[in-house]
Amino acid sequence: MANTNLKIAVIQSGLRGYEVERVLNFWPGKLSKMIAGIIAPTNGEEIALAGVLDKKVCEIFPPEQVEVD
Repeated sequence: MANTNLKIAVIQSGLRGYEVERVLNFWPGKLSKMIAGIIAPTNGEEIALAGVLDKKVCEIFPPEQVEVD
């Protein structure tokens, strides 16, 4: 599932995706794959992304909601 919160945070930061990747030493395309939901960031990557994007981790990566029957 796509992470629209992450995409919005990148846009609001004013940085380009490749600039965020460069600051965090991500390989090219890693951020796009996280946004698309192809790969999941580690806890450390979530914290680092939140720091670079000047957001709280819970704003970018909200806890998953559990469906109740």
